[in-house]
Amino acid sequence: MECVRPAKLGEAPIKEIRALEQKLGVTLIAYEKVHPYKKLTAAEIAKLKVAEKDTGAILVAYEA
Repeated sequence: MECVRPAKLGEAPIKEIRALEQKLGVTLIAYEKVHPYKKLTAAEIAKLKVAEKDTGAILVAYEA
């Protein structure tokens, strides 16, 4: 699982998480959900590789 950044939660979920922390005796950190990776065709992967080579960046495809 990839955790990008801490989640932005409202007051009610924060209270629920704090209660669970007390019950379990642990510290919990909530992270935003990340979309699943997109399954690409061979042609799509080839296009990404070209774009990576041209930009010098690593590209990751996620489901929209």
